[in-house]
Amino acid sequence: MFEFPTPMFPMPIQVERSSFDPEAGYEYHVSFGRNGKVDEKQVELRIPVEVAVSIGETGELADLSFELPKGYRSQETLTLLRSHRNAQYVEPRVFVVFPGVNGDTVILADGRLEFDAGGRMIGMEISWNPTED
Repeated sequence: MFEFPTPMFPMPIQVERSSFDPEAGYEYHVSFGRNGKVDEKQVELRIPVEVAVSIGETGELADLSFELPKGYRSQETLTLLRSHRNAQYVEPRVFVVFPGVNGDTVILADGRLEFDAGGRMIGMEISWNPTED
């Protein structure tokens, strides 16, 4: 188990959500970067994962959890997560909570982890269509 030190300058993990599309559902983008944004040019690799997500009444993320794939379970991969107090790694799972949001529904969704050229996990895309559940 990796221990994250208490962050000196805790930054919130940023979440962007698309408008609801009846065919595609919702698309979420979770950014682990310090500036809250992931530039498409930074993404060198995307890895699919299954994500357990708690969704609030109006579609906002309350928390999420996923298993970090073998081969990506390193201190370097988790570098950016260490700067967030609402993220925790308990091998092999990553847990992220969004304070102030209550989850009404727990779902499994398709996710894609995003990594930069240095091997750091910088973000995640999550797709969920409530009409398919």
